[in-house]
Order: sequence, then C-alpha cells, then structure tokens
Amino acid sequence: MKTFYPLLCILFIGFILSCNKGSHFISDPDYRQKVRVQFEKQQELAKNRADTLFGVFRDPLTMEEKEALEFLYAFMSLNDLADYDGKFFLKNVRTSLAARDTFSWGSQIPEDIFRHFVLPIRVNNENLDSSRWVFFSELKDRLHGMTMKEAALKVNHWCHEKVCYRGTDGRTSSPLATVRTAYGRCGEESTFTTAALRSVGIPARQCYTPRWAHCDDNHAWVEVWIDSTWHYLGACEPEPNLDIAWFTAPAKRAMLVNTNVFGDYEGREDILLKDERFTQINILSNYTDTKRIWVRVLDTLYQTVPGAEVEFQLYNYAEFYPLLKTKSDQNGMASFLTGFGDLLIWAAKEGHYGFAHADVRAMDSVDVILRWTTGAAFTFDLDLTPPIQQQVSDPVTDSMRNVNSVKLKFEDQLRTAYEGTFIDSSKSYRLAATLGLNPDTLWYFLERSRGNWRQIITFISDTPDTLQKFIFPLLAVISEKDLHDIHPAVLADAVNSVGSWQLAMGSQESADGLFVEYVMNPRIDNELLKPFHRFLRKKISTSFADSVGQDPEYLVNWVKTTIAIDKKANYGRAPLTPVGVCEVKVADPHSRDIFFVALCRSITIPARLEPATKIPQYLSEGQWKDVYFEDPPAEPERNATLKLLSDPENALVPEYYIHYTIEQNKEGFFRTLDYENSELVKQYPATLQLVPGTYLIVTGNRLSGGTVLVRMVQVQLAGDHSTELLLTLRRDFTPPPVYGSLNKPKLQEALSMAGAGTDPAKGIIMAWMEPEKEPSRHLMSDFKAKAEEIEKWNGSVILFFPGKEEMDRFTSKEREELPGNVIVALNDSFPLHLISHSLTVPLIENYPVVLFINPAGIINFLSEGYRIGTGDELVKLMKLPGN
Repeated sequence: MKTFYPLLCILFIGFILSCNKGSHFISDPDYRQKVRVQFEKQQELAKNRADTLFGVFRDPLTMEEKEALEFLYAFMSLNDLADYDGKFFLKNVRTSLAARDTFSWGSQIPEDIFRHFVLPIRVNNENLDSSRWVFFSELKDRLHGMTMKEAALKVNHWCHEKVCYRGTDGRTSSPLATVRTAYGRCGEESTFTTAALRSVGIPARQCYTPRWAHCDDNHAWVEVWIDSTWHYLGACEPEPNLDIAWFTAPAKRAMLVNTNVFGDYEGREDILLKDERFTQINILSNYTDTKRIWVRVLDTLYQTVPGAEVEFQLYNYAEFYPLLKTKSDQNGMASFLTGFGDLLIWAAKEGHYGFAHADVRAMDSVDVILRWTTGAAFTFDLDLTPPIQQQVSDPVTDSMRNVNSVKLKFEDQLRTAYEGTFIDSSKSYRLAATLGLNPDTLWYFLERSRGNWRQIITFISDTPDTLQKFIFPLLAVISEKDLHDIHPAVLADAVNSVGSWQLAMGSQESADGLFVEYVMNPRIDNELLKPFHRFLRKKISTSFADSVGQDPEYLVNWVKTTIAIDKKANYGRAPLTPVGVCEVKVADPHSRDIFFVALCRSITIPARLEPATKIPQYLSEGQWKDVYFEDPPAEPERNATLKLLSDPENALVPEYYIHYTIEQNKEGFFRTLDYENSELVKQYPATLQLVPGTYLIVTGNRLSGGTVLVRMVQVQLAGDHSTELLLTLRRDFTPPPVYGSLNKPKLQEALSMAGAGTDPAKGIIMAWMEPEKEPSRHLMSDFKAKAEEIEKWNGSVILFFPGKEEMDRFTSKEREELPGNVIVALNDSFPLHLISHSLTVPLIENYPVVLFINPAGIINFLSEGYRIGTGDELVKLMKLPGN
C-alpha cells in the first residue's frame, strides 16, 4: 500500500500535464497575464452562473483550448455570460481550432489576428447560435485545395446562394436564422458572412459607416484578412475579385468607417475607443484619403477648456449625428481622423456650449468657443459639403463579369429552389381543415414565417384544443421577424400562461387584447426569446406573488435589491434575456427593465416598456404606472406649445427625419425627439406639446451632389405659451444641370418598339436596375415613398429589368405599391448604349442608372449606383416650371 499513493500521485500529475499539453494559444506572457486578470473579473461578475459557465474547465482541455476559452470569457459581453453556457463556448473554440488546422492558410495567420478576428463568436448584436460548426461542416469540402483568397471569394458566393438583400426591422437575426429566412438587411448579411468566413478560419470583421456624408443612410460590409492585408467585399454580393463592390465609390466619400474588435486589440489602426472588453477602431484610411482635424475648445475669454465634451458631428437624416464623442485634453485639444468633407463640431461643459463648422478640405484645426447657454436664440445657416465624388476604375473584364454573372444566376436559382420548399397555400389550407383553424389566417402566418414554418406548425399542432383560440392572437402580437426564428417552446410557454391568468382572474374567461399583448406576449423589446413565464413563476413563491398582487411596488423594490447594475459590461447592445438576468443577477438598466416586465407577466400583471420612452410600466386600475429604479425625474409639465408651419415656398413638404428634426437641449448637446412615423408631424400646421426649455430645429435641403443647405434655429419654449415657427427649406437657385439632350420623336419610336410607349413631351424618368441588389432596392423604396407625388406628375416612369424572370417577379409582388404611371420593360429592348451617345458625361453603367428627361428632351438628372433620396430629387425636378 505504501507504493500505491506515490504511484497515484504520479498518475494524477501525468493526467494534469496531459490536459495542459501543447503550445500556448497566447504566446506573449504579458498579454496572457492581462487576459487572466480580466478573466478573473468576469468570473466575479458572473459568479452566480459559475458552474454553468466555468465548470467546463474541469473537462480535459489542452493548453490552447484553456487559454482560448479564457480569452473568450475575459472579453465577452454580459449578455453572453448570462444566456449561454460553457459547453457552447468550448465547442466554438474547438471548431475554430479545427478550422485552423484543417485549411492550409491556418498556419499563415498571426496569433493576434486569429485571436481577435477568427475565434470570437459574436459579430454584432445578433443571437448566438451553432453556425460555427454548422457552416464549417458544410463548407470545408467545398474549399478543399483552395488558397485563402479563393476560399474567401467562394464563401461569399455560398453566402449569396443562401441569402439576398431585403430591408428588415432593427433586430439582427442570427446567422442560421438569416439562412432560414433567405434574406436580410446589410447588417444581417454582413453578420452572416463574417460568421461564415470565421467558421473556416478566415479572419473577418464587420465594417460599418454609421452615416454616409453624401446621402441619408448607412451601410455595413465585411473585411477579410488575406496575406497580411485587409480587403473588403460586399456581404452576400460576390464579385469576381476582392476590393470590388457597389459601395466602392460611396466609401471614398465617407467620413468614418469603423469596427468593434473583440478584446484588448493592439493593432496599428486608429483607435476611437478603448474599453476593457473591446476596441473600436477607425479604418477609413482603407477606403479613401484621410486627414486629422484638430479642435481647440475655448471659453469666452479665449482660455483653453480642458475636460470639455466634444462631438464630431455629421449631418444625416436631418440631424447632427456624432461620429466621435471624446473629451478635450489638458490643453483643450481633441482630434478626429476623417475624410475630406464638412463636419459640425460641438463642445460643451458646465452648461456652456458652442459649435463650429469645419471644412476638413481647407483647414487643419478649428476653435470652438463655449459662447452659448440655454435660453439664447439664434438662426444659423451653413452649407455642408461631402467629400467629392471620385472616379473608380473597374478592374473587372467582360469575361470575368460574365463568368460571375453565370454563378450569381445559378446561386439565385438554388436560393429560389430552397424557398420553393416553404409550405404553399394549398398545403396550408389542407392543414387548416385538419386542425379546424381559419385557413386564410393560418396561411397569413405560415407564409410570413418563411423557412421557420415547420416550427410554427409544431407549436400549433401541440397546442391543446382548450387553448387553440389563443394561437392566432399570440402570433399576431409578435413581429414578422419573430415568425422567422421563434422556437415552438417559446410560444408554448406563452400560450400556457393562460391558466395562470384564469386563476388570477377567478374565471375561465381571459381578457382578449390586454392579456395577449401584455401578459402572454413573449416579446418585450429586442431580446433573445427564451421561455420565461414558467421559469420565473417557479422562482416566485405564492406569498411573494400575493404581496406583489396587492402592491406591485413590492416587486420594484425586490428587483432593486436583487439585481446589480453594470452599465458597461453589456457592450454587445443585445439585451440579456429575463432568464439570464434571473440567473446571473447582474444587468444593464435596459435588461433589468425587460426582466421586470417579464416578472410582471409571469405572475399575470399586464406590463410593457412604454413604446416611446422605453420606461417600464405595469397596469394598475386601468392606468399604466411608470416604474423608476433610480430616483424618478422631476415630472416636467408638457405645457409649452410649438406650432410648425410649412413655408409655401418650399419645393417639398417637409418630412421628419428627412427634411427636419426637433432637438432638445441635454446638458449642452441637442438630442433629437423621436417623431418618426408620428401622426403629429404628418400634416401642417403641426402642433406639439413639449417640455419648456431650449430646442434646436434643424432643416436641410440636400442637393443632387450631396451638399446640404442647413438652417439651425435655436428657440426657447416657455410654459403656458405657444411659439410659432416657419419650417423653411433653404432654396437652391442654381438651374438644374444638363447632362445631355434627346431627340423626342426618335426616343418615342424607340420606346414604342421596346413595349414602353409613352409621350416624351410630358417628361420621362428612366431607370435601369439590378432588382436583387441593395442599391436598386433602395431606389424602389424611394419610388414607393413618393408614389403619390409621382402619380400627380404628367410624365411616365419606365423601369428596365435585366430579364423576364426579374420583371415578372416584380410585377407580381411589388407593382401595386409603385406609382400608377410606372411602365416596365426589359433592358435588352432599350439598352443603355442607346442613351450614352446623347450624354455629356461618360456612362459607367453602375446600376441603378436613373435619368430625368424633361418635356423639352433635356436630361436634367443622371444618377449611377447607390444613392438615397433619389425620389426627393426627382420630385423637385417635376415641380419646376415647364416640367
């Protein structure tokens, strides 16, 4: 027996060594120690889920796996610590290491690049899923024998095979949900493509211009690291080579392109923000010429002001959007690396504020004097010009373009074939008869659920007959995107809450809309949906529920004392789920508010986040009661009246977030009031009841080249007083440009032969499109938004499609949303070269190509490629005398 214990110790030490064999994942001991310190902080933060998260370290792990897992934990967002487990993260680590070892390029990737741009699972604020190993399994054989560059291009073609562009709501779907739906907006396409590239060991990052300078919009795309250099590509929009995309020219006019890098990143890029969990970098210099603009903050005595809040703002959506928020240093200085366009630089400290117009082309520095205080009134006009449009050469030969087009068409066919596997109306109607449900309503939901239709059917089929009447009301209160990715367990948990409600109400009957929307509904805001009703009910004793029922403030106090608040840890911007908050007992304020609403619903108290303010509320005696977990703000009375009038000289009726915004002073900075889609600002005069205080009304008239004629009016609104304000869009007195002229009789003859007969003497808009690509989708949205005004015009709109299939699809799905004077035709019937000889500028055929031809045959408008606001510009031309 004496020899047994030493032998046992030797075996145990050997086991420990075998579990830690291999090379370091992080070779630099200093960085490894930095990760270890941050990992221990995260362990303390998530101590209430310690076993679920960190129990995985008891498994046999190699040194690489252990250090890679620690790196992920050290820097991950709080929502990931709260809502996923160690087994999930370990499987992602092992798949990432397997991808590195499977492909030839794995050995070429530097350790830090792999660490920050391959290993991380989260790309944006999407739900995490099993895409890392699902995509790896599907792609690894396709990429066999390829170089890293060939593989990156191939992966993007695969992504296009799965997903195309279509605008959706603001919640970002997970990669697998996007594949299941077969479409997504640019943020979802780029999240999906980044995830796919990382799954096969190719370093990738999602890039983002938060606002364009030349038009009102933003965009996201992907960069890949190939042979020591970062290259860009359009997500799900494959081209024959890297660094080619429809947004190449717009990106040259950008004032900022940035990306958030997971972890403490020590790369060479310009750093915008260094947080203990992530690093935000400025990568604009990858796309265009840049310049550092310096700001000096001064007081009214011209003394420098250290510690002032400084924002570098860009006009977009009729507001000034902060590209960078920073502070002046001890010398009163701040700086920003940006493009060669115009910015508004705003600074504030201790109730004093000031601003300055910075023309980055002409100046290296600018002074901002804190000359203003609340209560002052002024009107300030400024012309803001974006960086100039630069010529972009097309490196793609005709043969390369043709080969790529063949691939794209085949991939479109594969995606269409997948969409053909979705349930059709005839099967839906047969199912409705079997289940005893309204066939039209069932088809309505199944059609919108896209590739998730089987999950919806599972929920419906498993719902007891006694609860069947709640199926459709429940599906009606969740969003269309929820139908794309919701799990049957979430819906089942929600519908089974009926029993609790009935017990609480002492009746077998349930309130209809109130119950469904504010008790049963699993959707509270934009959180990951997990079943929470039953989970939370089990955590609550009967006596606790009774106390809350008598006084819901009891629950408010319980949440205050139970849930710790951390305002920085959840940097990923996706809320924690109610289940996650309950388990980890730490949350950001927004996730805490969602948790409170879920708790209320789980014990049958109707609750919500107030739609505009997002303040949590519960229903008491028929009234919504606000909940404040901190000291409630002094409730200001909305007794100041602002009456807005539209200047009759305006070429367009001002629209909120397009031509004007109202901004309220908040500690020296003005923040936009959210009247998007509000009926209050749809007609003039528009009368608003506001809190007394200082406001800034911003109006803007964007010209065809992207320059904006801005007017800023600061007003003081007094209580019990009405202030009238005329919204004036500053006029451009420059005559419309002339891009050429056409012979009207010949044009009419050619259009008649193309099957698009119309009278050129009344004016024509002609547009050649690629309907499945984002720039053309935006143009279509512009036409839809301006349908009423375009219909009032005497002229015609002719849309040219590349093929009959695309034209037929458009005619069947979208034609009725467009102006009635729209005519459709095929590109081949009227190719662009018939127009090009009549133009005074070369045509590069970057789609969509849009022309406005006035009744005299003069071409007054020419646009190629991506452009937002085309509808506005065309309407302005229509309203000119003679048009």
